[in-house]
Amino acid sequence: MVVTHNVKGWDEFAKKMEELETTDGKNPVHVLFSGGKDEAGVSWCPYCVKAEPVIHDALKKAAENSHFVHVDVGERAYWKDLNCPFRKDVNTHLVFLPTLLRWKQPQRLDGERCSNKDLVEMLFEDED
Repeated sequence: MVVTHNVKGWDEFAKKMEELETTDGKNPVHVLFSGGKDEAGVSWCPYCVKAEPVIHDALKKAAENSHFVHVDVGERAYWKDLNCPFRKDVNTHLVFLPTLLRWKQPQRLDGERCSNKDLVEMLFEDED
């Protein structure tokens, strides 16, 4: 079963990734970066709203004991700042939201490609 983690902001994200690397470095970790949500649970990012159900449905294709980290990057203004740490960090280097990636691996989907069921399932299935 995939272990799901939900984090908000850079600090929670960095802490969770450090924790996963030190306690469970052998199992794959998939990370979804998406725009922050309002009180009703709706993201300001329309592509994130469209991609989220596709990604959560495709999680059943992920490896047993893998991890899925859903990262709320925050408000739109914070995300749009070119100095946002999600954009600057060497391991994330985000340009688009949503972005789905395998942590510290080349597999990566961003923008509208995160809504493509076949591509998302392939990213979760491909363990090489």
